[in-house]
Amino acid sequence: MEGGKRGLEWRYTAAALLSSLGSAVLGPYLSLWLKTVGLSFSEIGLVQGVSEIVQLLTDFPTGGFADRYGRVKTYAAGSALFGTGLLMIALSSGLPMILLGSAMTGFGAALVSGTMIPWLYDSLGDGNRVKDVLSRVKALSGPVRFAGGLSAGYLASLAPNLPVLAAGLLSIASALTAYLLLPDNYGTRKKSYVEVLKEGLHELRHNRAVHFLLAASFLLSFSARAFFTFWMILLSGRELPETYMGLLFALMVLSTSGGALIAKKISPTPRTLAALTALWGLEILLLGLVEGLAPSILLLFVIEITLGARFPVMAVVRNRFIPSEARSTVNSAMSTMASGFMAAANIFVGALASSFGLETAYETAGSLH
Repeated sequence: MEGGKRGLEWRYTAAALLSSLGSAVLGPYLSLWLKTVGLSFSEIGLVQGVSEIVQLLTDFPTGGFADRYGRVKTYAAGSALFGTGLLMIALSSGLPMILLGSAMTGFGAALVSGTMIPWLYDSLGDGNRVKDVLSRVKALSGPVRFAGGLSAGYLASLAPNLPVLAAGLLSIASALTAYLLLPDNYGTRKKSYVEVLKEGLHELRHNRAVHFLLAASFLLSFSARAFFTFWMILLSGRELPETYMGLLFALMVLSTSGGALIAKKISPTPRTLAALTALWGLEILLLGLVEGLAPSILLLFVIEITLGARFPVMAVVRNRFIPSEARSTVNSAMSTMASGFMAAANIFVGALASSFGLETAYETAGSLH
């Protein structure tokens, strides 16, 4: 039994790392490819928007697919569809086919959402073990993503659509790996699909723990947007030469592995999650308060380490409070709401930065923790 679970852990890790590598290879090259084929900035925004809207509209119902018809099958279908959409975009030069490919990536992403962490939680049945596996994936994804970024740069030098093609193939490879190597599990096979969706809605309405998690997700979305959207602009204003941005980003990606290694040493409890969340807020606040380039760069690395440690703990705590029967459905619904929170936070943080400066935006976001 122990050996079997250990094998599941490593097969899950392989599928997750292929997906992570594909994401790293894609990087900024999708937008660059779209610009190369002659799309305007507004058309590039439309392509990205179509994918996000399709995902937003289908995220919750596809969570029900995973609980009722199988999480691995749903993940494999979604990852394969996402990859096929990227292949279509990479091999097209006209807007209609690119928009179709974009819609496919959005639906694929919706199918993927809420599948594999619930699968892992129910397959292992041990929160500490789930946390350790997610920490391992996070630790390994740092160097994997670093290598992916370097490889993508080389591929782009050969042809601008090669990173998009490679990302699509890696997504399909992740789908095949999961489908062939991982035994499926389900939320329930006794209820109909509609009954599964109703169960998910019941949890969203009446599960107080889910309400607290959603409230936290809303407040934390402001820090996430401030950090991920504006850190390059903040450091540029503190006189970091633009030529060093790429290297700094690659090193920051690597530093998340340090946080994942820390996560293996801590317990996945609500108290631990609260402490890591408060620490993240303090770091964001300090990023707005400090002056000078060196302390700002140091804080960026500390934030990445904190986020690397927080992710596995958060995943375990969230799934501990959601019943197995509707685990994927509720996770997908929470993902949908989080996307809405992020959209609102983007507007708020951008407006705050425009009116009062980036430092004030960071200080406000950090205070909301």
